[in-house]
Amino acid sequence: MGRPATGKYVLSKELVIEGKEDCYVYLRPKSSVWQYFLSIPGEGDERKSTKLKDKQQAKDFALDRKLEVMSRQRQGLKARRVKQLFDFIDEFLSEEEKRVADYSKKGHITKETFRVKGHHLNLLRKFYKNKNIRIEDLDYPKLYEYPTWRKTTVCDKENPIKISPPETAHTIITELSTIKSYFGYLKLKGYIDLPPSFAKIQSESPKNLRRDYLNPRQYQQTLNTVRAWSNSKSSTPSQMHNKKMVYQSMMIMANSCLRIGELRGLRWYDIEYNSNLPKEDQKVGHLIRIRKEITKTGEPRTVQSPTVERFDEIRKICNISSKRGKSWPSIPDEYLNHYVISKFNHPDQPLGMGTWNRLWQELKGLCQERYWGNKKVSWYSFRHTGISFAVTRGVPLLPLSINSGTGVRYIQDVYYHHESESKNTWNTLTQNRQFYSYIQDHKDDVLIDIQDALGD
Repeated sequence: MGRPATGKYVLSKELVIEGKEDCYVYLRPKSSVWQYFLSIPGEGDERKSTKLKDKQQAKDFALDRKLEVMSRQRQGLKARRVKQLFDFIDEFLSEEEKRVADYSKKGHITKETFRVKGHHLNLLRKFYKNKNIRIEDLDYPKLYEYPTWRKTTVCDKENPIKISPPETAHTIITELSTIKSYFGYLKLKGYIDLPPSFAKIQSESPKNLRRDYLNPRQYQQTLNTVRAWSNSKSSTPSQMHNKKMVYQSMMIMANSCLRIGELRGLRWYDIEYNSNLPKEDQKVGHLIRIRKEITKTGEPRTVQSPTVERFDEIRKICNISSKRGKSWPSIPDEYLNHYVISKFNHPDQPLGMGTWNRLWQELKGLCQERYWGNKKVSWYSFRHTGISFAVTRGVPLLPLSINSGTGVRYIQDVYYHHESESKNTWNTLTQNRQFYSYIQDHKDDVLIDIQDALGD
């Protein structure tokens, strides 16, 4: 039962159905346009203009709306027209934000994933040219063409929205995952009865999505250039600190196969000597404890790494004196909680991502045309180089998978494509007798120092 039609703002009230107070039309003072009132069970009241001056047409309009409400409620859907399509985006993101965790774990998302979801839904807005629409007016055939729109749309006079097609179909598939989740949320809340479907899009194979790696020659050339760059006498103390940190970081990522995020999150208490190794080998190999908080997978692991010398160099860069009598890395207790890759004069703070990005642009300028050619090299490429190097040496998949924190199947799909490339460079590689002899002598090792194999 609707509320009684009383008050000075309800004039000339006319029931739409005789004896039913839940739906009627009326006039407002000084207006000839009919309004309608509709009581919606469980959702409250709706008062809107019919935009009609004819009473009977206004009553028919109100009746159509009442029947629409009844139909939607029978389907278990919300009936009130309170929000439009874009209005629910913030509501959806608010729910998703509740799942944000500091690190990757089941049932939660990271801050970066949450940020990307917002970007994906902004693309949905652009798909509609930022024009909000009613939920009831969803154009399902139009939504079906979203993948095609993303593959072909560019910013021009006909389409002033700033957007460019992504480089891979995989990117579009990721966007669709978020958009489908959004429409799934609308269905769960009862705003739509059927989520839209989308044109199928074929993703690239994993091997085609790989980051580029550096072959041994490119790796050596890159390190020679970066070493000289890090020792530049024209650098300020802070610049030299940052450059030396980056140089050591490259070798650590290549030899231990760490992701850049894992390396950036390392603290000194994560670095340990390996008591299971012979004394002589402990001068080269050690352990790195990767905490679940800093890894992409959310699963902790222990990495065997031949990078004792690299961490010793970083300790010197940070002016940390070794503590006599303490096991390697011989870090005084007051430094154990500090970041390994830290800011200049601020060992308690990690080297900022802005610094990483700025220095990477410098390195690209030095190396891209000279050594890398058309390869799309990134920080990740040094980890990629280390795993590819291990595959080339025939390191068994299982220990390599465990050490690098990557699935066996993924290594097979992504890294074994280098076999043909390795054959093409084999003659060049075997010209270096030391390299050939070294990898034969260490073929049973999970990891070896690439610099030692190359005779650096």
